[in-house]
Amino acid sequence: MSSTAIAGRGSKLQRSPDGTTYTTIAEVKSFQQSGSKQDYDDITNMDSASSFREYLPTLNDSGEVGFELLMYPGNANQQQLRTDFNNQTLLYWKILLSNGTNGVSFQAYVQSPGDVDVKVDKAALRTGAKLKITGAVTEF
Repeated sequence: MSSTAIAGRGSKLQRSPDGTTYTTIAEVKSFQQSGSKQDYDDITNMDSASSFREYLPTLNDSGEVGFELLMYPGNANQQQLRTDFNNQTLLYWKILLSNGTNGVSFQAYVQSPGDVDVKVDKAALRTGAKLKITGAVTEF
């Protein structure tokens, strides 16, 4: 039996201002999509057939993508995250898996551009940033 597992090493987080030309964010160590959820409205009423609450789905929230990267002062690619945050720029993003074929795409704002994380026992400065997804996430 052959495995269809895909290694994480070689995967990419990419940004685009136009949804056509993508730039890979440099030195990303890890990323994770989380927080997808669906909101519900309680529609229980006097005519409800049982003693159980009834709900109606209202809105979906695609959550966010958090990522850790090695920080290199002066790296234009990484500095762009702060500019995107300051300008509240809506961008196109892709997570491209290491097989080069599969991943997810979405639009998002830079919710947190990352703060410096300095540790005496680490070789490089680290930072973590966060994207707030708006709209649907598309798998490919």
